This record gives sequence, C-alpha cells and structure tokens, in this order.
Amino acid sequence: MLHLKNYFSVCEQYNLVELIRNVVEANGGIIIPVMPTGQKFSCSQTSCGIVGWISDRKGYRYSSINPVNNQPFAPMPTELMEIAQRLAQLVGEFDYHPETCLINFYPATGKSKLGLHQDNTERNLKPCIISISLGDDCSFVIGSNRSRKDPLDGILLRSGDVLILHGESRLAYHGVQRIIPKTSNLLKNHGRLNLTIRQVY
Repeated sequence: MLHLKNYFSVCEQYNLVELIRNVVEANGGIIIPVMPTGQKFSCSQTSCGIVGWISDRKGYRYSSINPVNNQPFAPMPTELMEIAQRLAQLVGEFDYHPETCLINFYPATGKSKLGLHQDNTERNLKPCIISISLGDDCSFVIGSNRSRKDPLDGILLRSGDVLILHGESRLAYHGVQRIIPKTSNLLKNHGRLNLTIRQVY
C-alpha cells in the first residue's frame, strides 16, 4: 500500500472536480445504488470508462451500460487516464491500463460510510487500485487480504491524497468508517468525492 499525502495541489483538485462534473452530466446524473439485500448505499455512485461498477438486487458486477440512462458510460477523461498511469508507475506497474473509474460521493454527514469489503469483481486481480480523495476528510480502515476479522489499521484520508493498493494489499479488506463533515471547502456543499481507478481485464 502506498499513501501519498497532498499529492494534488488545490488547483489540480478543482480541475479533477470539474472533470467529474462533466462525467456526471454526461451520464445523466448520479444514483444511490442498492445492495443485493435491497439495502441502500450511504453514498451516490456513477462510473466512467469502458465499463462501470454497479450494484443492485442481481449482485455486484461490471457493466458496459449505465443503469441511469441505459447508454454506455461516459469515457474516462484522458487527463485522468494519464494521472492513473503515472501513479501506477510509482508502484512498478509500467503497463497499467486504466479501464474504469468508480465515482463515489459521500454527503457531508457523519453517517456516510462504506462497509468492510474486498475489491474482487475485476477479471484481473493483479493490477493496482488507485484511490483519489477530494473534499472532506475520511476515516479509512484497512486490514489483511485473508479475513475481515483481522486487525484493522486506520488512515485519515484528506483532500488531494492518493491511496494505491498493490501487491499484498490489492485484495485487502477495507472500508470507510465515516466522513468528517466540513473539513474541506473544495466542494460547494462539502462532502467527499472518491475516485477509484481500476484495470478490470
């Protein structure tokens, strides 16, 4: 695991937010998905790239069709792909192909969270996962790749930080315990925007 603090300048962060606004608009908006149990997520989601990660009553999976408008997901912006390739090189992955970016928005409330899980729905489980934090601080936890019952380490992720899961940490259990509201003024109505870039195939 590689945690890069303050990797993006404030100006670069604003540029990334604008890129994502354009993606959300092209996708017809952002939705609150449900888990296979029917329970709603506490964050809103959309994706860009050749496929998007979706969750519904049928399960967790990748799809080439956006459930909001029944159209292909918006392409991943070239600038974001180039950023991902540069970051992947920092962990020795020089042939990284960023194919999708999951966009999660957590509202500015202490109730926003994401349960402990593994990122294991990709066809190829070796390439790293790149996570970019924008907006309010986030209390993030990560454990082992063996069991969700193993001890967890806590990390405070702040706006402009990057977290790269690679090697042993690629399949580590991780989650968002809570968002710390109003710790950043990057987003107009506060909250946290998380960009998770993956190579799926």
